[in-house]
Amino acid sequence: MDNEWEIDLKLPDISAMATLLATAICSAIMGAAEIAYTMLWITSAYERHGKDFFIDLINAKSLTWTAEFVIVAGSLMLFSSIIFLITMFYSLIELNALKDPSKKIRMNVIFLLFIFAMILLFIALISALILRYI
Repeated sequence: MDNEWEIDLKLPDISAMATLLATAICSAIMGAAEIAYTMLWITSAYERHGKDFFIDLINAKSLTWTAEFVIVAGSLMLFSSIIFLITMFYSLIELNALKDPSKKIRMNVIFLLFIFAMILLFIALISALILRYI
């Protein structure tokens, strides 16, 4: 009768749930925005240059500035968006694993993926500025 007033609710870690959910939502928004931004670049380059733009993308010998810009910065942004979407999926998997208290949540992996995607995004934007103004 020592612990007659003790209540065992078996609640999951609320702070981990909030962190995982926020990371999943931010990663989904950033990944979708990067894909949309890259498609905007490609569409605007096509509208400006017409069919010649796609020929410039295929022809690796004589790339115009616009094709070089889309290939370098666009591929970095798309790779970053893929990492963001992987982060979102992994975060949702870990959020589902919070139901079982015996499972260990690997937050370090999620944060490393998120930081890696942010670094790739930063490099893509810096390369876009360098290609545009130099």
